[in-house]
Amino acid sequence: MAILNSSVVLPVEYSTEIIRGVVGRSKALELGRRLPDMKGKTYKLNVLSSLPVAGWVKNQATPNDTNYEIKNKPISDLAWTGVDVVAEEIAVIVPIALNTLKDVEDFGVSIVPEITEQVVGAFQQVIDATVFFGQSSPWSGFYGLVAGATAAGATVTWDGEAGLSFYNAINDAMEYVEDSGYQPTAILGGPSLNSAFRKTITALGILAGDQGEIGGLPRHIDLTGGFYQSDAFAIVGDFRYLVYAFREEMDMRLLSEATLVDPATGSTLYNLAQQDMIAFRFTMRLGVALPNPVNRVNGTASRYPFAIILNAKEGSAS
Repeated sequence: MAILNSSVVLPVEYSTEIIRGVVGRSKALELGRRLPDMKGKTYKLNVLSSLPVAGWVKNQATPNDTNYEIKNKPISDLAWTGVDVVAEEIAVIVPIALNTLKDVEDFGVSIVPEITEQVVGAFQQVIDATVFFGQSSPWSGFYGLVAGATAAGATVTWDGEAGLSFYNAINDAMEYVEDSGYQPTAILGGPSLNSAFRKTITALGILAGDQGEIGGLPRHIDLTGGFYQSDAFAIVGDFRYLVYAFREEMDMRLLSEATLVDPATGSTLYNLAQQDMIAFRFTMRLGVALPNPVNRVNGTASRYPFAIILNAKEGSAS
């Protein structure tokens, strides 16, 4: 559980307006598919692991009576494997002095909604950084979409400085996804993605934004701070296969008698009762998984519903 080491303080006698930075929405939660809320820690998904194989019904060996035919229909298997969605917790504690809280509220500012909004932004940053790049992933075997695409060989390197078209890079990434038996539903990137589109010219000398399928591919910009363009400039994929479920949506509790300890050193940071402070504790529990079912187009282990575009000047994905 993280602890913010400073109270929320507002400059004295300045304004009732708080100047905020951008709080982006989680693209993992927006683009992924939400499953029914979990009733326990683990939610088990059944994922298709092998397909039935049909065939023509052929004549088999016949007995001595040549007018008698035996035809056996083919027999095939259908198999499923389990994928676990495991609920893990995100949390933060925000302490604040009672005097500060009273002074701010007397000045006409409701501090609780302000704290809540910023905590929501912090949670969404953690979710996106973990889902897309595997940062501090609490889920066993889940290392993020970028690592998964890299392992599957679904990577495209775009070198804009060498004159290579971003349009072609998107097409190549879409091809990886389609060859895996999936349909690209979106392209996701950081703020520089818009600039890349504006500068992109196709081999025909036409702006890529005017080019039907690629220009029409839904474009999403991640502003949470959890999208690392140095590791992947963009992600193209079938986001229907990114699934998540909540065990508990964000919950806030008010603490007034607790002692807050630095989790890294064990030293006391705040004794709320002794120091006339309160603290807001926020928690959330959710699980994320990436089912990768076998399909008719690609039944091999190399299939993957996402591909990544690397920017040559940023280096390779880590």
